[in-house]
Amino acid sequence: MVLATKRQEAWEEVWADVSYTQEPVPVPRRRRRLRLHPMILLSIMAVLVVTLTVIGISQKVKVIELEYSLQSLEAQLEEVRREGQQLQLKVEQLQSLTHIEQIARSRLGMVEPQEAEVLVLVDWDSWSDTQLAAEPESSSTLVRGGKRLWTALVNWLGPRFPGTGAAEAGLLR
Repeated sequence: MVLATKRQEAWEEVWADVSYTQEPVPVPRRRRRLRLHPMILLSIMAVLVVTLTVIGISQKVKVIELEYSLQSLEAQLEEVRREGQQLQLKVEQLQSLTHIEQIARSRLGMVEPQEAEVLVLVDWDSWSDTQLAAEPESSSTLVRGGKRLWTALVNWLGPRFPGTGAAEAGLLR
């Protein structure tokens, strides 16, 4: 009996605390989980795996194609380098002096000169002095005097007539 009275008191306390004047507290709703059918989930996963596999394979194929094109371009580059070296060798052969001499002789008919004549321009006054000193006494004095006379005449006429005279370093004297 004692037990029954304790229970009854406990029930009375619970009912006494509850007041009907308060509004009920809203219970938060649990969000309902979206459940997919296992076959739909499996087919989505299969499509995803196939898509990723196709993308991976296509990238591998593209890499292989690029490697082939790179190898062909490297081969072309090597061929062009070899051709450039051959052309450079040909240019050097054509520019060699022996080749130029051969063309000059065969096509142009050129030959080596037999004798070279050298003209030396000297100052007339210094030349006449050295010639006079080198000439023997038997040479005529008229020739020696004529050379000096001609030089004196040119020196005297030079300043009086600007159009005549010797040119020296681009200027008239």
